[in-house]
Amino acid sequence: MTKGTLVLIRHGQTDYNAQHRMTGQRDIPLNDTGVAQAGEAGRVISTFVFDKVYSSNLGRAFNTAALALEASGSNTHLQNADGSWNIEQRAEVAELHTGDFTGRVHKTDPEILAFKRAFDAPLPGGESDQQVVARVRKFFEEELQPRLARGETVLVVSHSGTMQAFNIALGITAAPTADIIAPRTRIANATPTVVEYTDGVMTGHYQIENPKELEAANQNKPPKAPKFSSGK
Repeated sequence: MTKGTLVLIRHGQTDYNAQHRMTGQRDIPLNDTGVAQAGEAGRVISTFVFDKVYSSNLGRAFNTAALALEASGSNTHLQNADGSWNIEQRAEVAELHTGDFTGRVHKTDPEILAFKRAFDAPLPGGESDQQVVARVRKFFEEELQPRLARGETVLVVSHSGTMQAFNIALGITAAPTADIIAPRTRIANATPTVVEYTDGVMTGHYQIENPKELEAANQNKPPKAPKFSSGK
């Protein structure tokens, strides 16, 4: 019986994330919160010893991976002589290309709010969810699946849209029909999802909470309305 493990992490927070801007493939760096989240991610995955680490080709994902590996204290075998980390950057797990919407606030921009999202509908000048799933699935089948079948432990650091695509490619979430919007859940920054395999077949998955991400999420919540006694 051969057991493999895949750990998936979205990058730490950026200023675009905090401002609710569509980032896409614009290379926005981690902010101070994101750096802290990445270090905390490393501490919560310190029990894993990775055989291989991938990140997207965008700096926020690569640097999250590097900071997490350093903080883990259990993966020094992946450190190069010059102190850098042996992380393979892959364009296949880059974020959804948000095209004309890049840099714009998705919660308030009228054009973004009016755009009819669907699984097979590319954003103006960008990609569709279907296209992202296709490239992520190909990467998984060609690169990750053989490693997991051999019993390796693999880390992939990518993005929110890519993580949604992994959910579909791995069969965690059902793929929608072409004209239906892909089901979306909130993908927390720098919060590991662990997917377990036995003899190359997925047997379970779970998430490990990142205290620094929870702290940032709570800071972004609107304050609760005060409660007043009726006097009765």
